[in-house]
Amino acid sequence: MDYPLFDFIVASLLMGLGIGVDVAVATAARAKQLCTMRLAIIWIVGVSFTHTVFPMAGYLLTYFSIQVQPAIEPVIGILAFTCIFYYLRSELIELAHPKKQGDERQLMVTLGLILAVSWDALWSGPAKSAQVIGWPEFYVWGSFLLVGALVSILAILSLSFAVRVQQSFIQTRLANGFSLWVQYSVIGYFGLLAVLRYTLNMNVQGWQVLILSATLIGVALMFAIHRGADELGSDFKAS
Repeated sequence: MDYPLFDFIVASLLMGLGIGVDVAVATAARAKQLCTMRLAIIWIVGVSFTHTVFPMAGYLLTYFSIQVQPAIEPVIGILAFTCIFYYLRSELIELAHPKKQGDERQLMVTLGLILAVSWDALWSGPAKSAQVIGWPEFYVWGSFLLVGALVSILAILSLSFAVRVQQSFIQTRLANGFSLWVQYSVIGYFGLLAVLRYTLNMNVQGWQVLILSATLIGVALMFAIHRGADELGSDFKAS
């Protein structure tokens, strides 16, 4: 019996939404930094590629009964956390010392976040192996492409929406500080989640990690803004 096309599409869309929500959140948080076409393309192509290939790889690993995921998870966690930590550190240093710049950090956090938000997609592969029982071969591989396409659409829509919100948002000092706090907290959340779950193998809830990230970022951000204001004040007096 042929597998109904409607069921195939619904199952693929549900999987795409399930693994694409974190991509939408991360994209919205980084919208301000994805201001160049190059960075936006790298981000969208990167998350689309990993959310197509990672589930496929997880499916193949399960199909051939190859268990390598636990062995490489700690490395992925450390790598993602390092990239994101480097980015946040550079951003906070620039706030504290406005003269210091570092353009390479944008590419660094882009690659780190792609790993952080995509690694969960690898685990959707084993679930897929149970879902596709009885599916024609074409439907199995086509579903991975459909999932990747949906993730790409979510990333584009999220970026477009976030840019429009930013353009209509009144940029006061307080509003800008709040925007940075939300943005850095979300990015820090993915970095902490990667190292806690993948490297340290801790069973932590997402909301707990988000609260921890928001608290740490809040303290660091207040310190950096205060230092930056003092330094600008000193430069103004010296001139």
